[in-house]
Amino acid sequence: MSHRALREAWLPFAMLLCAALAFACALPAQAAGNRAWLDRNRIALDETVVLTLDLDASDVQRLPDIPALVREFMIVEQSSQPKPGIVNGAIDLRIVVRLRLRPMREGEIVIPFDGGGPPLRLTVTPPRNVAAARAAAPATPDAAPETVFFESRVETATPYAQQSVGYTLRLYYDLSIGLSGRIDQDAPDGASLKIVGEDALPLQQIGNRFYNVQERRYVLIPERAGRLVVPPPRFLGRSSDPTSGVFGSSQELRVRGRPLELQVKPIPATAAQPWLPLRGLRLRYLQAPPQARVGETALVTVEAVADGAVAAQLPPLTLQVGEGAQSFPESAQSEDRFVDGRAEATVVRRFAIVPAREGTLRIAGPRIAWWDAQAGVARTASLPDLVLQVSPSLGGALPSPTGTPDAAADDDMTGPAWQRWVPEQPWMWMLLPLAMLWGITLVFGWRMWSARKRWNDTAPAPAPAVAIPTPAGAPAAPALSRPDAQAWARTLARGDRGEIARLLCALATPPAADLDEVRARLADPAQRAAVSGLQRARWGHGDPMAAIAAVRIAFADGPRWRAHEAAAAAPLLPPLYPAP
Repeated sequence: MSHRALREAWLPFAMLLCAALAFACALPAQAAGNRAWLDRNRIALDETVVLTLDLDASDVQRLPDIPALVREFMIVEQSSQPKPGIVNGAIDLRIVVRLRLRPMREGEIVIPFDGGGPPLRLTVTPPRNVAAARAAAPATPDAAPETVFFESRVETATPYAQQSVGYTLRLYYDLSIGLSGRIDQDAPDGASLKIVGEDALPLQQIGNRFYNVQERRYVLIPERAGRLVVPPPRFLGRSSDPTSGVFGSSQELRVRGRPLELQVKPIPATAAQPWLPLRGLRLRYLQAPPQARVGETALVTVEAVADGAVAAQLPPLTLQVGEGAQSFPESAQSEDRFVDGRAEATVVRRFAIVPAREGTLRIAGPRIAWWDAQAGVARTASLPDLVLQVSPSLGGALPSPTGTPDAAADDDMTGPAWQRWVPEQPWMWMLLPLAMLWGITLVFGWRMWSARKRWNDTAPAPAPAVAIPTPAGAPAAPALSRPDAQAWARTLARGDRGEIARLLCALATPPAADLDEVRARLADPAQRAAVSGLQRARWGHGDPMAAIAAVRIAFADGPRWRAHEAAAAAPLLPPLYPAP
């Protein structure tokens, strides 16, 4: 490819690259702002919660008033850590503050944090009964009850078969010691055991002493009726006392809790199938438009909250729309939590309803049969039927449902057409530069291919042979074609000894086998001397630079061959392998 064609191919690539860089630099820095979160949303009055503040230190005016945030708490422990970074070429300094707080009252406490979202809410329940925890501590010399002990509890000791049972395991250890190791809890025979969420690390006061607590929550599901024994929890690790000596003391620590016994009841004969034992079940419409249009989409969103189960145990949410419409359900969104010592599942599912004719459309509300595990009776959770007035089609106009207050915000089919493709998530904006670079690569490749094809199509045809002038009286040499002359000139300019030797052998007609044959077939004594010097330089017996210079001078006008090229001269050196 010629230099001009290469410049033409690079020009649009450079222009698009500059435009992409300018666009990236013109984007405003997406300031993260201040954020705050709690490690838990529900604790007891004698426990602690960790409040984490991620603050932008460069914006002093928007820093929160920390004493006002924690006015209903007692600060037990606090720490801060700087987090510097670079955003769009500018230094971004952030500070992460962690506060371990103990509530001063029961009930719901609102933390008035202004971070662009809803305020933080914490539910505080009455103090825990620690008598069971002390009774569960093993009387072993490794761990005294007042220093390290286990507490394990289940939400009920008489569950039904296939009922989700909340199992909470706590390891208490005094603040004066350090603890490192692992907690093991085996699943009982005839039941499954699954961890829910991550371990909590609250701080709790028992009497006049404070304890660190490692809390782990499980969901226990018995498979059959009868006696069920939960194996005792075990801790294996090391404890350290930083107050003993200069470097403290460390020793192996083994702690074993006590087993729990459950009496599992069989499935009642009058229970509906599929069997669903719960403590409570709530259904509600999150979005329910009162009207619709023919051929347009009406969105209906249903939420189910099950107290005492995980999402995998709940049946799928369904809607029956009849023959006058079609229903297109989306995938359900589920979340499992642990509240008040037991599992709680939330399932949300959205349905797209497309009416086929005008008139009145009745949508049967969802119905779920379940068993009240506390009262021991069968119950049914249901929602009322939806009655939609279906209007005639407006010829392609987009629907505008006016159901619940948040229906218009949740409907992604309203608004101008240009707003429907605008991404809402910040990470989707980050993919735009990658998409632009991908497009630039395609354009550059197409330009390179087009320029190469155009150069091949317009390349000049080989010129007629050019005769090389020879001195008077010397035999005429065969003419070199123009491409051979250009290649010979480039090879002489580079000074590659091996390439010069190869090209000299190729220029002979017929091609020569080696430089000895080339020297024998040359007519000019100066050229033969230059070939001899080149051959000595290749074998390390001469000055390479002088040999290349001699070749350039002697072969400036090309090689001059003898009149009879077929007569090869005898080699100067004997053959390496004599013929037999």
